[in-house]
Amino acid sequence: MSQGMKRPRLKNPLPVANILDRMFKNKGFGKKLVQYSVFEIWSDVVGSTIAAKTTPRKMQGDTLVVTTTSAAWANELSFMKPVILKKIQEKIPEIEIKDIRFTANSK
Repeated sequence: MSQGMKRPRLKNPLPVANILDRMFKNKGFGKKLVQYSVFEIWSDVVGSTIAAKTTPRKMQGDTLVVTTTSAAWANELSFMKPVILKKIQEKIPEIEIKDIRFTANSK
């Protein structure tokens, strides 16, 4: 800035969190952030035993892709899908996950 020009002062500066929140929503990132929050709560949703055998990997649209340690686990968890989806919805009501795809890890 040149000498003599003063920067206007804001009476009530906004917290950075508010600015980032607004920016993410305007860019459409809000939905993605909510969807990816399922990674943080996965072990709470499925319990420690299942969490040890699974890893949520990515979101494909409104489908959560989860890798399991074996085809047997993938098959078993596919039967539990409605219960898991309901628990996710209870913990994060604003989430938009319609399906979970379980795949066996191919090591």
